[in-house]
Amino acid sequence: MFLQAETQFGLNFLQTLPYQNESLVFSPISIALVLSLVHTGARGRSKEQIGDVLLRGASDDQYVNHFSYINENIRKGENGVQVNVANRVYLKRGFTANPTFLSVALKNYGADAKTLDFTSLTAVREVNTFVKEATKGKITEIATKDTLQDAVALLINAIYFKGDWEEIFDGFSTSDHDFTTYSGAIKSMKFMRDIMSDRDYSSDEVFQVLHLNYMDSRFKFSVFLPKEKNTLKQALTKLDAKRFQSLVKNNKRTFMNVVLPKFTVEKEVSLKYSLERMGITDIFSDNANLVGLAENIKISNGVHKALIEVNEEGTVASAATMAKAVPMSLRMETPVEFKADHPFLFALSFLGHPIFLGVFNE
Repeated sequence: MFLQAETQFGLNFLQTLPYQNESLVFSPISIALVLSLVHTGARGRSKEQIGDVLLRGASDDQYVNHFSYINENIRKGENGVQVNVANRVYLKRGFTANPTFLSVALKNYGADAKTLDFTSLTAVREVNTFVKEATKGKITEIATKDTLQDAVALLINAIYFKGDWEEIFDGFSTSDHDFTTYSGAIKSMKFMRDIMSDRDYSSDEVFQVLHLNYMDSRFKFSVFLPKEKNTLKQALTKLDAKRFQSLVKNNKRTFMNVVLPKFTVEKEVSLKYSLERMGITDIFSDNANLVGLAENIKISNGVHKALIEVNEEGTVASAATMAKAVPMSLRMETPVEFKADHPFLFALSFLGHPIFLGVFNE
């Protein structure tokens, strides 16, 4: 019911990031789930701002039902697909979390709040260990002593995904090709190639979109490639939630030649800057009303860090799977050419819900 609002939140968040001149990745779902923890403890305008930015028009019950459903179900990957989401609110020692908040947060979102002495190195180790374990060692550090200095509360987000493609790329077909970066420079990098095969595909007047299914077909990796070379900035101004969902849902099996770069992208984001630009301001100010969480607190900042690896076998994956092949002699039509050799948007989704969004620019 609120899938488009949730999708628009992710696209709006992207617009607050420097996507025009660097590669980046973030998880709209992870950020939304941790904001949902704050929503649980917020009151008045603080609560309204979060609700309006994430799911405009939803009642409190609808909001909780929407995100608790996602939180519960994206963790239930099948056929080797794994999704771990780590989210927690850390409180400065001396502030006691409301017991009702703790029970509701655990019930609805599988998350909690914890009190720490932010002045100690032990606190830094605690936060980083929490994230490292949740991401199976992919993200080893998200907090430093400076991060915690003068903090009253801290939002921590981390997400981990591992999945194998339903149809892998032939590793022997990986080779060097030129990629035109956002600045117009030519850079040689490793590309995966899949020639004359059936893949899921959609398009409109702005984008070609390649959809790669994982072994759990509820999860999908989509590459939004502008039809006009090096026009990602302009193309993204035309990409709203309605267009995004239409391109993700209305795909069909298509005879294609695919050329796609292998890549790893990692990004750390300060949530305060982005969320304030989107309209969530009170929770970071002296106007914060978080009495349902604890008395006399505000959110000092939020830190979100995400990492994604895409290769021949899948995403953060190492196991091989069976590939389907179609004899070329039986195919007479001309294949659609999909050559991602210039900047593109990518999305990893679960039943249309964007888990990761990112831009590859280099």
